[in-house]
Amino acid sequence: MFTSAKLMKKTKEKEHYLKEIYRLEISSQAVSVSGLSVVFGISKSSVSNMVKKLVAMGLVNSAPYKTIELTSEGRERAKTILAKHRLIESFLVEVMGFDSKNVHEIAEEIEHIDSPPFFRKVKQMLSQRDIDPHGSPIPDVEF
Repeated sequence: MFTSAKLMKKTKEKEHYLKEIYRLEISSQAVSVSGLSVVFGISKSSVSNMVKKLVAMGLVNSAPYKTIELTSEGRERAKTILAKHRLIESFLVEVMGFDSKNVHEIAEEIEHIDSPPFFRKVKQMLSQRDIDPHGSPIPDVEF
């Protein structure tokens, strides 16, 4: 039997993969099991297992000796996760007064909250800002 903490951990892991694959894609880097293994500091077999799960969910396409690519649904989910992360970093710096060096880990946790009204409100409070405190663009998504 799965506990909700285990289920949440699995969701977080999948979302981290989607976000990282998206980041690599937009920087025109080929996405591979080996590359993700290095990024996450885990074994290739662990990455391969997660990629298989993401393929089964229809979020990525993958084939032997081919690059891993997000599907359109996977890309939209990844953009939403990244937008949440960067909005939260902006909120923590601009509204709450955190130093920009200290917001990444907090945003890593909050980005997994499934509450569109919350993120719409954060976006509204930031006056529809489109750049995060580190100078990265905030993807324009509808929550």
